[in-house]
Amino acid sequence: MRNLGIVFFISISIPNSVWAQSNSADDYIGNYAAKIDTTSLVVIRKENDGLTMEFVGQGRVSISRIGTDRFSVSRVRPKAIIEFKRDNAGKTTKFKWIQPLPKFVLNRITPVNVDSSSYHPKSHLSKYTGNYRLNNRQIFKIRVENDRLTSQSSYEGKFILTQISDNHFVVADGELKLVLDFIPDKKGDIQTVEFSRIGSPEFFLTNQYVGTPDVVYGFSRPNGFTRADTLRGKLTSLRTCYDVMFYDLNVSVDPTTKSIRGYNKIRFKAINNFDRMQVDLFANMKIEKILFRNNSLSFNAVFIQFPAMVKAGTVDEVNIIYSGRPQIPDPASLAGGIFWLVDKEGQFWIETVTQGSGASLWWPCKDHLSDKPDSMKISVTVPNDLTDISNGRLLRKTELAGNLTRFDWYVSYPITTYCVAMNIGNYIQFSDKYVSGRDTLSLHYYCMPHDANVAKKIFKHTKPMLSVFEKSFGKYPFWRDGFTVMQSIYPMEHQSAVSIGSIFNPFNSDTYDSLDAIRTMWHESAHEWWGNNVTVKDMADLWIHEAFATYAEVLAYEKLSGQAAMLKYLKEQTPGNKEAILGKYDLNDFHLGDMYPKGALLLHTLRNLIDNDSVWFDLLHGIQTHFAFQTITTSDLVNYINEKTKTDCTYFFEQYLTKAAIPRLELVFKKDGSATQVKYRWNSEVEKFDMPVKVTTAKNVYTFIYPTKDWKDLELKDMKAKDFKVATDKFYVSVMR
Repeated sequence: MRNLGIVFFISISIPNSVWAQSNSADDYIGNYAAKIDTTSLVVIRKENDGLTMEFVGQGRVSISRIGTDRFSVSRVRPKAIIEFKRDNAGKTTKFKWIQPLPKFVLNRITPVNVDSSSYHPKSHLSKYTGNYRLNNRQIFKIRVENDRLTSQSSYEGKFILTQISDNHFVVADGELKLVLDFIPDKKGDIQTVEFSRIGSPEFFLTNQYVGTPDVVYGFSRPNGFTRADTLRGKLTSLRTCYDVMFYDLNVSVDPTTKSIRGYNKIRFKAINNFDRMQVDLFANMKIEKILFRNNSLSFNAVFIQFPAMVKAGTVDEVNIIYSGRPQIPDPASLAGGIFWLVDKEGQFWIETVTQGSGASLWWPCKDHLSDKPDSMKISVTVPNDLTDISNGRLLRKTELAGNLTRFDWYVSYPITTYCVAMNIGNYIQFSDKYVSGRDTLSLHYYCMPHDANVAKKIFKHTKPMLSVFEKSFGKYPFWRDGFTVMQSIYPMEHQSAVSIGSIFNPFNSDTYDSLDAIRTMWHESAHEWWGNNVTVKDMADLWIHEAFATYAEVLAYEKLSGQAAMLKYLKEQTPGNKEAILGKYDLNDFHLGDMYPKGALLLHTLRNLIDNDSVWFDLLHGIQTHFAFQTITTSDLVNYINEKTKTDCTYFFEQYLTKAAIPRLELVFKKDGSATQVKYRWNSEVEKFDMPVKVTTAKNVYTFIYPTKDWKDLELKDMKAKDFKVATDKFYVSVMR
């Protein structure tokens, strides 16, 4: 946990019992930003009838109520209290992080003249610059920028320091003050800093007080859709006129300015005759030039005008040269971006996260799920003390002038644009092999040097996971490119370069939840099959990715920990059932919510409805083979399931995907001598919903009954009403007696 209390990337789990005291959990749900550092965003969500409060890289801590709107935080020293504040209407608007702190001493670990980025000999402030360490965990970078002294510590935003007197600097925001006193030694050189904090940091609801100006495109489904949603989501003739065959993406990354510069060569095949095409790039990025056959083309936004008609069947290239500062992620609007952070040792740590918003927030491409390039080259140039991990196989690492290094990666399979990634940091790498039959898969692991021992304990679970997934879904789809797993800022299913997110919990501590990290690895790795191999054509169908990946977690529990562990995990899945899982088509309708827990329960129900594991797993294998490297719709998937099971399951998917509520089995009991009569029927929004379900027709003996919308009768011999059970551990339904 970040003891300085400047920024809090934390996750808070609140037990269900807390909410019985007063106030609803809903009172605290929202997106909060630190007033003093608006890049530090906290998201409070309702999960499993409790709340989670999280920010990137921080892990999770529990809190318990100690009064109205006040909670104590576990495992944080000194003791911390969260205090929520309300407006005159009683709505929660902010919270304070209350934590009395002693004065901390920071020790310089990098001499002034070693770090050239911090050394400005002409500035009177240069004597303060360098890297300072707190308690062997957190690094403070003191720099001179535009003749002002700045401070940035691990994972935090950058602060401009105001000089009050000799060696005395502050950052002030209302009652909150961060004080840095630079202490000279006997020679007059600065070797230590005394840090103290006065007051409490405040976090405001972002939709009321603090925005994120660097975000140019997010998602606002409650407020309706915009033209930007249509441009991203709809397949117009300006997109369908060509098919992308190959991307050659080459970028240089400047962590100090949070900017990138480079080009993307797009090799395409003309499907129809056209003289105008759409390529996507966010408006805050600058296109410098578009080249076609060595000539510059005119463009408006990213609608490219060709000098003559491009004939159907033609294979050609355009080269888009561009630069800019990509947006940063914004949890408040689900907008993706590039995280620009520093790790515990003060080294830059960078990750692209673009699902939903789209890859075009940082590189120009045909940014629609329906069109994957057949292959791709990714070249990333970074400062030479950093490593880039992108997708596919590393071709070469080239040292360049200016203390730079270029990493060239090659993806030999089709890839979805949002899966194209940069993960940049002070990574170390180690390798292994996974043997499957006569084939050997190259495994690559990346982590921070200071976290290597813990990372290795987590990564050792990779092979058992791959074995489960291969048996359940089929062979790993991207065998030639190898399989990479890495510690990262944020968990994401980047193809052949899976990011598992933060390891430590809470932030900057020595505590970690290995099971949570392993489960995250299961989920993100399962996307290699469900999302990267079989990919949806439209964001409206995203449940196919997330439901199957969450269900893969269920299977991992079942195969690696046993039936009881699987059922326990399924029981923890508690959907809200407030809106349909299926989204709106042609609008890039990126949404999350119930598609994870409800989607997993839907698939668990379907497995038990089929009631034959041989058929079930053949079906999963068949989906992977039949739709390999393709993009599909929900209709494609349902039609395939109907065909292979020789059963019309359309009603089933219509109910669970297009309706918010789940089907309710209504029961009425009547005693008739020694027997019990039970009347039963389905209450559901889908008129033809007639799903069989298992019940006890004899004590503790389950068999199928076949309810419909109409009442049916069943006689239970030698059973009382209380002995009649519905297999709700196998079928996701509600029961009304």
